[in-house]
Amino acid sequence: DHKAAVEFPLDMALNSVDDQYEGCRENMINKVETDYLQDELNKLSVFKTAWDE
Repeated sequence: DHKAAVEFPLDMALNSVDDQYEGCRENMINKVETDYLQDELNKLSVFKTAWDE
């Protein structure tokens, strides 16, 4: 139940996750351009018209 959330303090634990996000920006730009943008352009004619201007 989301109402019974427990506070969990975060710290800078070493070796816990990749905190540098190497390649993340490029991967996300590619995903937006090839997937999300095309999907939105195909679904919303108003958005496509504005994008094309």
